[in-house]
Amino acid sequence: MLLIRQSGAIVVRLDQDEPRVLLVTAKRDPDRWIFPKGHVEKNETAEAAALREAREEAGVIGKCVGPAGALEYRFLGAGFRVEYFLAVLKREVGPPEKGRSRAWCSFDEALERLRFKNTRKLLRKAWKRLPHDKN
Repeated sequence: MLLIRQSGAIVVRLDQDEPRVLLVTAKRDPDRWIFPKGHVEKNETAEAAALREAREEAGVIGKCVGPAGALEYRFLGAGFRVEYFLAVLKREVGPPEKGRSRAWCSFDEALERLRFKNTRKLLRKAWKRLPHDKN
């Protein structure tokens, strides 16, 4: 089976009272909230791809803090492996990609919006690594 490598970013904003996590709507299903992610391009590191996807899909520039874990899933007969990285927001540089919405969510809001159990688990794990974690 073909395994497609992707990379994603869990971008966190630390400039408010409590940390906020970035979610964007999925292109295929605007009712579904996800972390920005996409294909790793030729000669690109997984970390660079995660930051590029955050910029392209959500209009944000982040600084990578480190790996956040990986998820594997199947879709339309192909296998996907998404390597996620925890990043801290540096700045917003524009609106999200056409057809997407962007939201800065509290930890609890993000858990409610994320549909898949493995994605919520990934967020819980990443949240524990934040510098100002109050949970």
